[in-house]
Amino acid sequence: MQPTVIINHHRQTAIIVAKKGDKLQLIKLSKGQLTVTALTASEIEALGYQVSDYSPQEAARSYLKHGAGVSKHARECLEEIIDSQLPGTLSLT
Repeated sequence: MQPTVIINHHRQTAIIVAKKGDKLQLIKLSKGQLTVTALTASEIEALGYQVSDYSPQEAARSYLKHGAGVSKHARECLEEIIDSQLPGTLSLT
């Protein structure tokens, strides 16, 4: 799966990094730390997220500099995004 940056109306971003069953794995800020969270596409849309054209590699680099911290699993995913240089985006529909 190609990583995809999503953004909501509050300008909060997340990066979709994988799909497991009917849930998408995304890296987003949770309790002050960037973590991997599993949500369905419907849940993501209900939170107001839409696909962004922002580069997943640039977002990953920015996330790794997050002052409050990055969980181990999220860090591994972000480093993989930076190393992969995969183009493209995912459609939520």
